[in-house]
Amino acid sequence: MTTSEMVKVYVNQLCAEIGCTSESIYSKENNSWFFSRGSVSIEVFLSSYETVVKTIRTFVRCFSPVYALPVDDAKKIQLYQEALQNNTNFMGVKLSIMPEKGFMYAVAERDIDGMDYEEFKTLVSDLGYWADQMDDILKERFGSTTALN
Repeated sequence: MTTSEMVKVYVNQLCAEIGCTSESIYSKENNSWFFSRGSVSIEVFLSSYETVVKTIRTFVRCFSPVYALPVDDAKKIQLYQEALQNNTNFMGVKLSIMPEKGFMYAVAERDIDGMDYEEFKTLVSDLGYWADQMDDILKERFGSTTALN
């Protein structure tokens, strides 16, 4: 079994533990699985790239949108400052933006080489925990995302 196939086994195992099926949370269009925790969704997918020595590295990546980016530049700067101040508390998770999608995301990723099920489960769980915390902090500080733009 390849390492990528093993990650799919891990997804199935996690789904069984939380009471769903991987088919019910899989998006063929995005080639990813969508979990949820609290008020956030967590997209889990595999991403590969070729190294300089022509080997392939594959990562399991988890993304969770935590806040819509404001249109107003002053509000954006305030949002970025708040995010960076809180970022140091979110161990194993980084905050990033995707301007083309209009959101700030909590992101966690790990090379799948040598990953076991507990590491996979912890990666997804930790991202969900911290993303749910961050989206609550930002909503409290800046209000609902619909009010920003």
